[in-house]
Amino acid sequence: WIPFAPPSPPRSMMAPCSSSSLRLARSSVSSRAGRLVNTKASSVEARKGSKAQDYLIHSIPNNGQWPTGVPPVMGGHTMPSGDVAPESTSTTVGTGGVPMVYEYASEADAVSVVTYAEGAAAAAGLADDIVTAANESIASRGCFTLAVSGGSASNALAGLVGASTDFSKWHIFFADERCVPLDSSASNYKACTASFMEPAGIPATQVYAINPTLDHAGAATDYEAKLKAAVSAGTLDKTDDGSMPSFDYVLLGLGPDGHVASLFPMRAQTAAKSGWVLSIDDSPKPPSWRITLSVPAINASKKVSIWAVGESKAEIVQRALEVQSLPGALPIQLVSPSQGTMRWFLDTASASDLSPETWGDSKLYPRSTIAK
Repeated sequence: WIPFAPPSPPRSMMAPCSSSSLRLARSSVSSRAGRLVNTKASSVEARKGSKAQDYLIHSIPNNGQWPTGVPPVMGGHTMPSGDVAPESTSTTVGTGGVPMVYEYASEADAVSVVTYAEGAAAAAGLADDIVTAANESIASRGCFTLAVSGGSASNALAGLVGASTDFSKWHIFFADERCVPLDSSASNYKACTASFMEPAGIPATQVYAINPTLDHAGAATDYEAKLKAAVSAGTLDKTDDGSMPSFDYVLLGLGPDGHVASLFPMRAQTAAKSGWVLSIDDSPKPPSWRITLSVPAINASKKVSIWAVGESKAEIVQRALEVQSLPGALPIQLVSPSQGTMRWFLDTASASDLSPETWGDSKLYPRSTIAK
């Protein structure tokens, strides 16, 4: 297997509000397929026998920023006309205690990107990764909490059926859900029930579904109350300061616009810095009423995995991993577990636009080039 670990993107495209970094580190992953295939054979040869390295992404070096995020005084320089530009002070966002609307996480841990030969092998590797996390959590605290998003991510979990784990200790939550009846074809609950929850024998009392009789706001409030009850019961962990839940594992799909869960580009919910569960009343893709975990709730998880397999994902995978967007434009780039780890599960088709052989070349990076 070869993990992808891109270095930092161009400083000119980064948010001025964060001086910390998202550290990408090599890590191991098991697979029933037995091997992972890098789309660029040359990088495999280049890394043989080399010492493992860490790379940085979403990073602003300390010498490239002002203490307040923007220069406190601008002007005073000589213009092309020969005149001296007047001085002015900035009171824009980033100064005077006014926070940025969208912010990259202040801390991050290890991130790895792995590419499998094809989707079935990726699904097997994902199942192995989840089962390993589950068994570790069950051994350490007696249960395992998994939050799942809808779409292709939930369908990929069929490989869990028959796995060597105690499913009676599993508790299933939803990273997002559509406000529809639980038997609707649009329901994430229904999709997960069919793909793995029912075949695996997970107790129905340990599946935390939304209340489909409520509107989006009521459903979000009710679901957050369920999470807090699970924390009080000792089933769901929380952060040290108690401000957020801490799931053992969160599985997210990746939309073509870079959305994760139901956090869409440049939306107020994507910028939210508080709240565990948020309501959506204007989703750009139907159904419009939804609930979703907030970015802080996702980032408080112990492990986050991104499922992005197939040729249709190639463009957004390349943009997410190699092109630094403005904060909020690609919600996936805001996902950065503060105390946990993050892993991308790709296949050769979804990784086809990536150029991992250049990620360690300081002469070629940083860059912000969209694949054609």
